[in-house]
Amino acid sequence: MNRTYEEKRYEISVPGFPRGAHFRLAFLSDLHNCAFDGVTERLEKAKPDAVICGGDIANCPKFPLLPSWDVALAFYAALAERYPVYAVPGNHEARWRDAEDAGLRASYEAYHEQLREIGVVLLENNIMQQDAQGVCLNIAGLDPDRRVYKVRTRGERAFPDGEIERLLGKKPKGFTILVSHTPNAAADYADWGADLVLSGHIHGGIVRLPKVGGIVGPGIQPLPPYTKGKYKIGPTTLIVGAGLGEHSIALRIGNPRHIVYVDLVSSDKD
Repeated sequence: MNRTYEEKRYEISVPGFPRGAHFRLAFLSDLHNCAFDGVTERLEKAKPDAVICGGDIANCPKFPLLPSWDVALAFYAALAERYPVYAVPGNHEARWRDAEDAGLRASYEAYHEQLREIGVVLLENNIMQQDAQGVCLNIAGLDPDRRVYKVRTRGERAFPDGEIERLLGKKPKGFTILVSHTPNAAADYADWGADLVLSGHIHGGIVRLPKVGGIVGPGIQPLPPYTKGKYKIGPTTLIVGAGLGEHSIALRIGNPRHIVYVDLVSSDKD
């Protein structure tokens, strides 16, 4: 499936990085088990050092259809052949995981096991370390309760006090990247102490208007607070990808499919 893509690069300074050091992350989200031509080729040209997938790569089952993850798995496999790949679940994976039907839950476990077999590192309320130019990066991933996706306004709290710390532990020493599918709980991520947050979920606001931005999010959320691009919440940087695909609302206007690159560089500019 041929589509128009926007490739956006952001530069983030990392204390402790050696002068002249450079580590590139590619961030992708919201594939929704669809195939899009040219994504892996674009990544090859960009030469990322690691790839982070921010959820909804597969789709939840929708009665009476059984879940299908063949495209998602092939996509992950193509990435894992070339790069370290980290992945968090999105709300679609969470609905599949939490299905009342035992067979559906078993199929989710099978999907997970296949991801592990091809080398994808699953971030589900845990923290992994990635060497970057001799500096240890902390990459944390949240797999929260589905109530988190009901948060709709900037500054609204989705997690009870101490909940993220209960899930992940205290924010570790060193530069820490938090990957969580929804950006709407950004205030909570900042309170935990994340240096950089990577999120998707909002699909860029589906329809983007000049000077307004994205106008609607999943669940028919009007004017989502974070739709696409870079935001600051105190010292925390939030980067929101507009995603590759769509699901319930199969529409994109003024909103090309989005591949994000984050270049981590030294904070020493001299």
